[in-house]
Amino acid sequence: MSGESGGNPIEGFEGAELAAALAESMAGLADMFDLIMEDAETVARRDEVSSALRAYKEEYGPALIEVQEHGLQLAENIQAGASEIARNDQETAERYETP
Repeated sequence: MSGESGGNPIEGFEGAELAAALAESMAGLADMFDLIMEDAETVARRDEVSSALRAYKEEYGPALIEVQEHGLQLAENIQAGASEIARNDQETAERYETP
């Protein structure tokens, strides 16, 4: 909704759980990529194919490591944001009393 601010800490924590599950599912992705590329290189029958696979692995392997790290950082950031929303709500609730 436009013109409004705020957040729902429960939804934030749910989002953090989903992001953590995604990050967890990506754990080992770079290792699996390495194994697949090594297997492909092993069965390649031509040197130019092997060298192309090796170059591909060297170029894109680090990107998969970054994806794993970003997924974990995303989960941590969402959880931290939800915690801050909850803390802010608690502090605000302590300042205001209903009549």
